[in-house]
Amino acid sequence: MATLTLELPAGIIYVAGRVNGVLTVFHQDGINPWRWRASVDAAEDSLYHICLEMHDEAGNVGYFEKVLEYILPVFVYDRTREDVEYAEGLHKTGWQDMTEEQRKAWRGGLKGCLNASDLKRMENAVYVIGQLLGLDLKTNKDSLPEFPDTLYFRTLLRNVSRLRETGYLHRDTPQLPEEPLNTWQKVNDLEHILHDIYAVYNANNSRCFYCGEICSGEENGLL
Repeated sequence: MATLTLELPAGIIYVAGRVNGVLTVFHQDGINPWRWRASVDAAEDSLYHICLEMHDEAGNVGYFEKVLEYILPVFVYDRTREDVEYAEGLHKTGWQDMTEEQRKAWRGGLKGCLNASDLKRMENAVYVIGQLLGLDLKTNKDSLPEFPDTLYFRTLLRNVSRLRETGYLHRDTPQLPEEPLNTWQKVNDLEHILHDIYAVYNANNSRCFYCGEICSGEENGLL
């Protein structure tokens, strides 16, 4: 499932229509009334064609149509010492002496290394979760540096810290790792925090969506 968030004009009281052809009702955020959310089936291509009717208190109807690209967060936090040792072994072997299978693994981004693909995945997760929680975070989602430095990692840790402070946590959610982010355990903890925040948020909002289904408007001619 994917949780879509829209920011709509003030005064709207009802939002419904179709997302990728499926009848969908959006629910108003209790804290930020201009934000509307809906839980929808995840699209394989990460594209969501949204076509909605927006009703205000005076009975006026507006229309909203847009195609959004929404990449669902993915989390990796099960790295092990064996993963690191395998990566170190390949590094010692060297590219020329690697087997084709080893080269494929190397090109794919070894689990025992902190790859550009890992940082891109984390930045996307920070961005998506920040949007869901209504936080204005400055991320590097679209501007990942070629050579991440101390300032880059400090910004990443600061963003995750702000997300963690929202309280969407499990009892065993890790503490924010300290600088520098230089061990597989610390990287695991960072992604584990992001996973827990996203999971708890979605669990809470899934319950809200379920309670609201009875008012979906399917029987009153609004759709």
